[in-house]
Formats: sequence, C-alpha cells, structure tokens
Amino acid sequence: MAQQSRNVRGYTVLYEENAIKGVDHLHYVLDFQEADDLFKRARNYGKAIFEDRAGRNFILTHNPDGTYTLKVRGSSWW
Repeated sequence: MAQQSRNVRGYTVLYEENAIKGVDHLHYVLDFQEADDLFKRARNYGKAIFEDRAGRNFILTHNPDGTYTLKVRGSSWW
C-alpha cells in the first residue's frame, strides 16, 4: 500500500489506507484538545495508543522529522 499524508489539526500525519478511520477520528470526532493531547503524548513518549468509538485500535508515533505516523494496532484487517 502507498503511504498517504494529511494535515490533521496542524500536524502532518502519514498513514496507510487501512488507517483512514483513525485519521478521521483524530480530525473529525475528537475535539481539538483531545486530539492535541494524543499528538503531545506521541511527541513526548514516542507513541500514543488510542481506540475509536467503533473499537478499532490505532497507534500514533512521532517521527524524527516532526511528522507523525498512524497505524492500525493489532491483527484487525479493516
């Protein structure tokens, strides 16, 4: 799969197509403060693990270049 990029609340997020639901959750579902807290946690601790309202699990990692990578966590294929 090709990696894509999207600006989510001022942060550049890299992701594969299977993680689009997590990108949408960060961008449209969470309020600004909740999303910002996840980005800060990833920046300060290297990663932030979260679950969307449908129970899908994601991991947000901070990259050395200042971008973030969002991946599906676990063995789910959705």
